[in-house]
Amino acid sequence: MADARGKKRSVDSVAGKKRVIRLLISPDGQKYRIKIHKPNLDLKRSKRKTKARRILVFLFVGVVVFGTGILIISRTTLFRLYLLTRDCRNTSYIVGFQNSGELRPTGGFWGSFAYMQIPDSLKKTSIFFETNPYKKDNPLLKSTDVELPKPMKEIWPDRPQSFVNANWSADFSESAKTIEWYFGQGWNQKSDGVIAVSSLAMIDLLDLIGPITLPDQTVVRSENFTQIMSQKIDTEYWYSPENHIINEPKTLIKDLAPIVAQKAKSVPPIKMIKYLNEQIKYGRILVYLNDSQKQEIISDLGLSGEILPYQVDYLFINNANLAGHKTSLNVFQDIDYSVKQQDKKYVGELTLSRSHLPDMFPNLENKNYTRIFVPLGTKIASAENNGTNILDKIDKTDEFGRTVFGFWFSTNPGEKSTVKITYELPFKLDSNREYHLVLQKQSGTNFDNLKLDLPSGKKIDTILKDKVLKL
Repeated sequence: MADARGKKRSVDSVAGKKRVIRLLISPDGQKYRIKIHKPNLDLKRSKRKTKARRILVFLFVGVVVFGTGILIISRTTLFRLYLLTRDCRNTSYIVGFQNSGELRPTGGFWGSFAYMQIPDSLKKTSIFFETNPYKKDNPLLKSTDVELPKPMKEIWPDRPQSFVNANWSADFSESAKTIEWYFGQGWNQKSDGVIAVSSLAMIDLLDLIGPITLPDQTVVRSENFTQIMSQKIDTEYWYSPENHIINEPKTLIKDLAPIVAQKAKSVPPIKMIKYLNEQIKYGRILVYLNDSQKQEIISDLGLSGEILPYQVDYLFINNANLAGHKTSLNVFQDIDYSVKQQDKKYVGELTLSRSHLPDMFPNLENKNYTRIFVPLGTKIASAENNGTNILDKIDKTDEFGRTVFGFWFSTNPGEKSTVKITYELPFKLDSNREYHLVLQKQSGTNFDNLKLDLPSGKKIDTILKDKVLKL
């Protein structure tokens, strides 16, 4: 066998090895077949390459997923707000607590506020609570002597404009500027911006953190927050003659703040993020910053509360409770809006119904003034309040490039009031221009029942929650 000569006859592979069949011929001429197995080096190299490719693909996918996640997070409202807060050192802000039970154009009455100062470190932030702005506001009346808007003047004929009534503009940015001006006059402090928080945000927060027990053992829940606050501030506080001298009825708000903050710390972060996103989405937190570049970011995030631009059709229903009765959250609104073509013109038919719940504290009339913002140049054709013609009682003005129809629209407890308005819209539609609607919702209000019948063919029956609906 030592002298045997071998020839390769065939090659195949088995189980990752190379199998070689050799034909051996001995000196005596006999033939022998011998199978020789040896490692398949080409296959091993192929496997190593495959494994390396898989690792590279895995790393690539990981980098893409991670990068996408970072990109998504960086574009979220809360993250961008976080970046803004890092750039707010050495600034100060007016933080208003808008009482949505006493509804005003930007979301509620400014009966109390805080002055927040941020030095070189966020941890050193100081907050001063002003629980009775009338003390410094009333002395301004004679020195400033600015006339109240017409509807307010009908309620308070002898009172000029002041800090507490400064948020009459339906555009929060404009109201904030007026608030800052009066603040500068009465408190002699500078401000770098204004933040407004609706009392509905507090009600939602109580839903999240649970009830709070006051020192007198009164339990405050989301369901009774408005009622308890009104009773203790407007009624019970004045039972003591001493309090008439002190005249600080809203210190309860200041006392509640640290209790609420402490309980909020126990809320899981994911739930708190959801809560904050909802408050922003519903327009219950509004921000105005004097820095124009920062304000552009605020506007982009949908926190500005400004009158929004539109292309074709626009509708914004803005209510103001002007009698001091904190009844607005006891009132629920239905909006029925249709647009139809008549004689080559487009006619809007708007029906507003406001239902005032019975036997709810305070059991008083909701003295309400309504402004309806529609496209500039809109012409009103008819107006009825509970079947009575009120066309000659409609106040017609132009504000923020819109035509505005204003009127008194009040409702007693247990009753329902309905206003029907028909108007001719200024636009024309053709093959080059499609119908679009921007419907803006007022901050600090209950959810509305909404019905739409539009020229685009869309018919909608829904609950309006978000601060804006674009169609």
